[in-house]
Amino acid sequence: MLSKAERLLFIRELGRLQKELKKCSDNQLRNAIHQDILLLRKVLSMTARK
Repeated sequence: MLSKAERLLFIRELGRLQKELKKCSDNQLRNAIHQDILLLRKVLSMTARK
């Protein structure tokens, strides 16, 4: 289980990556950013408090 601080850090990083994805024109870099976004979303969904 993630702490509240860790969860907020992941959410903040997710937002930063999404902004970078919108600005990026290099396909290889876009793919890497997209994979990072998917990974963070998975972590957040797996650790969601129910």
